[in-house]
Amino acid sequence: MPSIQSNSIGQMEIRRSAHFPDIAIRRSLSRDWRQGPRALVLGCNPSNAGADAEDPTTRWWNRWFQHHGYGGYDACNLYPFVTSSPEDCRERTQAAIKDPAGRDHREMAENLTKIVTLARSADTVFACYGNIAWDPDWTGRVLTEILNARQPSPEIWCWGMTKNGSPTHPMARGRNRLDPYQPPILFRGCDQTSQVRCPA
Repeated sequence: MPSIQSNSIGQMEIRRSAHFPDIAIRRSLSRDWRQGPRALVLGCNPSNAGADAEDPTTRWWNRWFQHHGYGGYDACNLYPFVTSSPEDCRERTQAAIKDPAGRDHREMAENLTKIVTLARSADTVFACYGNIAWDPDWTGRVLTEILNARQPSPEIWCWGMTKNGSPTHPMARGRNRLDPYQPPILFRGCDQTSQVRCPA
């Protein structure tokens, strides 16, 4: 991870953008406020936050990345299907997997291409998809593609890990609740299929 200095922040003007190829598909979301290192964040399924709307997760990211000296970030997801319900996203994903010639299957492939492109240009990559990432094969493939794209020094970071080794989501509750300025933890080369824990 690049050397990042914490700083006190005031009101920063945030430039917001998002790529929705379809009302039910979000490819990426971006937030920028100044020159500085850029991060990619990998979640599970996108909400309807976009160019004109924040949600609790984006507000957490905004505060954290500003505090730690970043100039902005891009957010992508394992699955591009917009819904506030992980269960709805799971049903659509399972249908897409069963239909290799279908549009949603192509959307997942295009989504992976976008993730890899942004990972290659990011200064730091964070994962935070939590326990709701239900397909270890797909999750492992996405993480592998990210790591391969970031040679010669592949790294993925997180803000904490759940009991099963998944990277904690900022909105986690209970024992997995995160401090708003939680220091990053190395999550390097972790693959859900092998349940490998990376060194902190």
